[in-house]
Amino acid sequence: MSQTTLFSNSTIGARHLLQQMTNQDSCQTAAGPDYQIFAVADGHGATECFRSEIGSRLAVDVAIKNLELFAQTIKKYDLYSYLSRPKERDELIRSLISDIVAQWNQYVYADIKAYPIKEEEYERSQTLSSIYQKGMYLTNIYGSTMIAGLVTPEYIVLFQQGDGTLVVLEEDGTIDDPMPEDDLCIRNLTTSLCDKDAAKRMRYVYMDRKEKDPIAMIAATDGVERSFGDNIHLSAFYAELFYELSELDEEQVGAYLANLLPQISQRGSQDDVTMAGFFDAGRIGPIGEVLVKTVRTARSMDTMKSAESTLKQEITSKNHYIRESEKLHHELMDIENEMKALEKHRQDIIREIDQIQKKHMSTLIACKEAKNVYDKANCLFIQSLIALEEHK
Repeated sequence: MSQTTLFSNSTIGARHLLQQMTNQDSCQTAAGPDYQIFAVADGHGATECFRSEIGSRLAVDVAIKNLELFAQTIKKYDLYSYLSRPKERDELIRSLISDIVAQWNQYVYADIKAYPIKEEEYERSQTLSSIYQKGMYLTNIYGSTMIAGLVTPEYIVLFQQGDGTLVVLEEDGTIDDPMPEDDLCIRNLTTSLCDKDAAKRMRYVYMDRKEKDPIAMIAATDGVERSFGDNIHLSAFYAELFYELSELDEEQVGAYLANLLPQISQRGSQDDVTMAGFFDAGRIGPIGEVLVKTVRTARSMDTMKSAESTLKQEITSKNHYIRESEKLHHELMDIENEMKALEKHRQDIIREIDQIQKKHMSTLIACKEAKNVYDKANCLFIQSLIALEEHK
């Protein structure tokens, strides 16, 4: 336990900064002589959940307190044998989950009693305002998800209610999310601590460290997951993060995350981004090459996608060139056909002109001959007149 570094950090989302909203996420850690605990929570932030940032703070606080008590109780009363038997273990952990959910609800109602809901807050809830004013479903106002983990030398217990990711770095360098999926977490929909069946639906994973001893673990709100396009890039991000964290002193980890998380939000989801977890720097070194390969896989995928995108652009350009060439070819054929038609029309006109010219020449000759005949007749007529005059 002494070799591991426990950490947590949260940043307000880039979009929330522009909207002048508060950070809806919360995170907290705690450590004892033989246990480490981390927790993150994401308040829903919807208009109907107008105190969800308080709900997320209560969630991590309740998780930390109950997990501390659980770890201390298991050790004090030597209940490890119960954890080794699946049925008794499930009963213990389910009882712990019920305590977490019940205490969260108690804290919510205590907050409402200490700080009664104001009229302007009811107005913010819009369609649910009348329901809230009747005292119904008030826990919705504080709605929040939660991910938490208890790490001891003997065992690890992980809990999750709602969305977000819980990433585990295995001893062989693989990165896994061991938590069973919640089939009600779809896109922007998520289960919540405020649900009536929250205790029943909360998921958990138990690990016996003799059988499975992860090197590192990170719980993150969904603002991290939604900042990456797919699981390959998400895994590559965590692989690189684990590798980077292992190179830092414990004092440097907080500053590193404080610088990193706003960048993730700005470039990705624009949402609040929160992480908490632990890592064993000494055990990360030997699997560094595996982590580097995970990062290279994502980068190779990016290179392949870039090449594929370029190829698609080239194919599109080629198809466009072919279509334009065919279009111009058809236009050229139309022009050539039109030119042929015009040439034929020109030849027809030339032939008509030739025929007209021939007719014109025939007419000219006929006119000339007629004029000669006329001149001869006129000459004879004049001679006849002269002869008549002479006989008189």
